[in-house]
Amino acid sequence: MRYLFLVLLLLPRPAAAQQPVETILAAEAAAGRFSGAALVVQQGRVVARAAHGLADRPGAVPITDSTRFPIASLTKTLTALLVLQFQEQGRLQLTDKASAYLPDLPPDCRNITLRELLTHYAGLQNEPGRAYAARLSTAEFVRTYVRRKAAAKAPGFHYNNVDYILLTRVLEVVGGRPYAELLREGLLAPLGLRNTGVLTGRGAVPNLAYGYHNYSFGEGTGQEPLLADTRELTNYAGAGAVYSTVADLARLVQALHGHRLLRPRTMRRLVIRPQQPDFIDYARGRPTIGFYFNDHTFSRPVLERRGSIEGFNSLLLTTPDFTTAVILLCNTDTGDLEKIGDAVFNALR
Repeated sequence: MRYLFLVLLLLPRPAAAQQPVETILAAEAAAGRFSGAALVVQQGRVVARAAHGLADRPGAVPITDSTRFPIASLTKTLTALLVLQFQEQGRLQLTDKASAYLPDLPPDCRNITLRELLTHYAGLQNEPGRAYAARLSTAEFVRTYVRRKAAAKAPGFHYNNVDYILLTRVLEVVGGRPYAELLREGLLAPLGLRNTGVLTGRGAVPNLAYGYHNYSFGEGTGQEPLLADTRELTNYAGAGAVYSTVADLARLVQALHGHRLLRPRTMRRLVIRPQQPDFIDYARGRPTIGFYFNDHTFSRPVLERRGSIEGFNSLLLTTPDFTTAVILLCNTDTGDLEKIGDAVFNALR
């Protein structure tokens, strides 16, 4: 199956789909609102691809479709899949309390379940900006920044990174190894994702894009000055420290379609089906384990996942059967990736 997909990736792209999608992306790039790589897949075939902008602005290094990007919170989808693999292996259950594996959690955090962490219903506080000023291990991060919000006796949805960094630490305790090794064993090696991994430092990852930010997100002219990323991205762990390419993420989608990572029953009950009742406007969907189920925006349901950290922006839109996917990875935040992704998805037939 892997080799069939690789062959399909090389097949000619239908011109009807290719032209409108790549025209949209070229126009956004010309306006200074898209610096990144894009790949659109339907039924295992690439129907559009594009690469615009610079991976390293001072060095004038162009972005290509093999450029590696930190994928920010799209990392959370990979972490969620790894948690589900552990459940299938009988190593944990989503109903387990995190304190069963981390008994030193604060007393008011000891009843939080893994399902609540996965869907952001745990009621934990956001971490402060200083959490990314210097490198921390996941154990240090959890010990320092896992705190419950005030008046969170019956918490609703509250998106944050701490939930997934806490999940990362649970995985490390259960698996007995660092998150990077667990991810490589569970997802990356089986799928041959050779351009995907966990950030360990700027110079340690070849062909990695630099991030540039000004927080304009499509509201500016696209010509405003940009600042280079300065955060210690490794601290995001399973919440945002993975890098990848558009091609590797397309292989991940194909693997979900072919049930190569999880059993069909797990996919139906947990990955595709919403796990909480509320439609979250911020995320444009009801949380599943790994995605947000959006049946409001398009003419057909879509699973969504986005990420954004200091210029690094990522987007994955896929149909629930994982046969159609739009993947965008950027290294600036001058554009509104939500609007760009919607335009691309709506251009598909």
